[in-house]
Amino acid sequence: GVGTMWNPPAVSAMMERNDQESLTALGEAYKNAADNIGIQSLAPKEIKDTLRQGGTFVFKGEEMLLEHYDDKVGDNASIE
Repeated sequence: GVGTMWNPPAVSAMMERNDQESLTALGEAYKNAADNIGIQSLAPKEIKDTLRQGGTFVFKGEEMLLEHYDDKVGDNASIE
């Protein structure tokens, strides 16, 4: 839900890697998509498809070197 998605650590992480201009552009892009396509068309058909927030995978050829699943927005893999 919104409480999980927009928690303080997630907001802090977004602010660290983006400036106000880029966050404003992102918000405007979402609003334009919702206005032009419709909010229902932006949402997955199955609610279970909204549970995976993302992840990071690094391969060398076919060998997986790193596998990280985000628990929530802002829970990104460390690049170090």
